[in-house]
Amino acid sequence: MVEIESTLLTLRAMLLQEDASYTISEFFRDLPKETSHGTPVDATARRQIAAWVVNIMDACNYKTEYAAITMSLLDRFVHSRDGRHVLLDRSEYQLAALAALYTSVKIHCPQALSPDLVAKLSQGAFTREDVERMEQKLLFALQFRVNPPTVMDFVRSYLCMVPSESLDNQSRAVLLDLASLQAEVSVLDATFISIKASHVAFGSLMNAIESTFLDNSDFCEDIMKIISLSTQINPSEVQDIQTHLYEAIMAQTSIDLPAAKKAVFHEPVNKRMRRESFKESPRSIFEHHELVEH
Repeated sequence: MVEIESTLLTLRAMLLQEDASYTISEFFRDLPKETSHGTPVDATARRQIAAWVVNIMDACNYKTEYAAITMSLLDRFVHSRDGRHVLLDRSEYQLAALAALYTSVKIHCPQALSPDLVAKLSQGAFTREDVERMEQKLLFALQFRVNPPTVMDFVRSYLCMVPSESLDNQSRAVLLDLASLQAEVSVLDATFISIKASHVAFGSLMNAIESTFLDNSDFCEDIMKIISLSTQINPSEVQDIQTHLYEAIMAQTSIDLPAAKKAVFHEPVNKRMRRESFKESPRSIFEHHELVEH
């Protein structure tokens, strides 16, 4: 119970942080069709950059979760007043992506990439000085907010809210794996730019649970209650997110998903489950053992 209480405090801090600094709106809608630099950045161009970032993380043996941080920096930069012009020039957008990669890896990954190496990734298009100049612009535009809580940060916290006697370690590992696949897809899909990571995490974890515990809808509903009570997120708010994540993961071709993992990812079966506000407290659920043993 002490561990759950500690996790709940951390989770609430993450939610406050997310609301205060790391939530943005969609930014492609009002762009012109053409500029003096050519066609502005669109969702397809962003997806290509995101896939490139994922590949870089993989090549460096870094967790692909770090790609979410890179894209958060880039998305928030081009959404800002000082960075929005970057969307009008695809070359500048590529440079901003390099700067976001350089910054996120330097701060979050086990080993930094040198600015010279990052510049070389552009195949001669940009220099070390270009990358460092754009990094400075990005950091000031973001007011040095470079520690976004990621989808997987929230997923791990949600799972920590579930008592150990109700979910064994092997099941937790499976759920983390399935949620991680969806989190990776959400990084690529521009639809999720304006959706909070906490909500994407809720949707991805519920998809994972509902596809794993196909014959235990009571257990699925209890987990949903725990997350909702812990976050004050109404489950009805994540129904569409669940559907979009499921469709995206099934249609994904840019990332080579192992066949075995695809095979266990079944379509959620309890979409008709009640999506109401819950009056119980998280503590009451834990203390009255409403989670179904499996």
